[in-house]
Amino acid sequence: MRITISQIPLILSLLIILISSCVLPASALEFSEEKIIFVADETAAPKFAIDSGNIFIMERCMNHKNDHGDYIIGWSKLYIYNISTDKLTELTFDDMPNTGNHFPIDISGNTVYWMGESYIRLYDTESKSYDKLPVPSSQLRYLAVQDETLALIATDYPNGMEGNDIYISTDAGGNFKHYIFPGYQYDIKISGNNVAFYDDRYGQMRNTVHYLNIDTGESHQIGDETKGVYLYPDISGSNIVYIFDPDFSSFMKGPKEAKQELHLTDISTNKTYLIASPNARISSAAIDNDYIVWCDNRDESGKYKLFLFNMKENKEYYVADINAEYGAAPLVSKNTIVWADGVDNKGVIKIVTIHDENYVDEGISGNSGTDNTNNSENPQPQQTSPQTASGEIVCIIISVGIALIAKAGYHGRKNN
Repeated sequence: MRITISQIPLILSLLIILISSCVLPASALEFSEEKIIFVADETAAPKFAIDSGNIFIMERCMNHKNDHGDYIIGWSKLYIYNISTDKLTELTFDDMPNTGNHFPIDISGNTVYWMGESYIRLYDTESKSYDKLPVPSSQLRYLAVQDETLALIATDYPNGMEGNDIYISTDAGGNFKHYIFPGYQYDIKISGNNVAFYDDRYGQMRNTVHYLNIDTGESHQIGDETKGVYLYPDISGSNIVYIFDPDFSSFMKGPKEAKQELHLTDISTNKTYLIASPNARISSAAIDNDYIVWCDNRDESGKYKLFLFNMKENKEYYVADINAEYGAAPLVSKNTIVWADGVDNKGVIKIVTIHDENYVDEGISGNSGTDNTNNSENPQPQQTSPQTASGEIVCIIISVGIALIAKAGYHGRKNN
């Protein structure tokens, strides 16, 4: 087929149409409207954990005095919310513990966990079976569960030992191994064969983030304790996200004076990335696969807002306003963000659904890390491109188009 000069505009038009149809639009997340899934009693506050499409909720009322000066004993109620069915179910037991102390909760798959007096209690929402795991008398501060692995931070466990220490069981609570580190440990999280936490081994407001490899028993520090404070880690696969505060005395300042940053360290490569630098105070962050969520008060009014960072796009998204004065501690699991807030002087739990056409549930696998050395300082995460295949098609189309146009030009010159 011979192409003439007069046909070149038509060819160019066809090329533009083909390119437009083959190039995928840039990935962009969308969010559902925020939805209230739970409203607490006026005297109570809710706490929650999320996993595998279920949200475990504890509504707790601490010991207090009412308006008449009468002393009211604390109480607690447990609920499970199924995201797909939008169903909230209360869990009832004969020996429900009160919540006069700080009792942590967690959920793994279909099993929920909470702490009673000298027991870790668990309930399988599918089999409807209830059980108790005995532990020596202690004050359990933090609890993290993944499959058969339980990670605890407890005080005076088991025999009057001082300080917060870490205890890990890989056989569903049958046996616990004791790990002793300097200082007090806080806020334990687990993913695969690694647990992340922070402690005050260098002194108060000199906190540092660490991770412990369960298989080897080796622990590693993230960051340099001389450069700032490291707080509130969360872990997903080999990625640990945490707050970095270069101002050691920011806790003594007002909320608008803080200049905190959100960092991520990939412990498989020992590289650290800057996720957000809002020049503001940041609440605790959470991570699941490629999604990172947190709240900060970068707004001029000082009000907190909820944000999400998508690592595949290397892009930050605004999600929602927060009513609570001190922000929220959001969690994310697959395509659901959940957080506690306040509405009409009552504690509520809200969710937002993430709509992402390119989302693939890759699951979580733990990766062993090594000593955190030679970290690059705050490079941006590398953006992965979902458009590779379409890009190759575009190149082919353009190459063919150029060849056709060149051929038309050659025949035009020859005919002249």
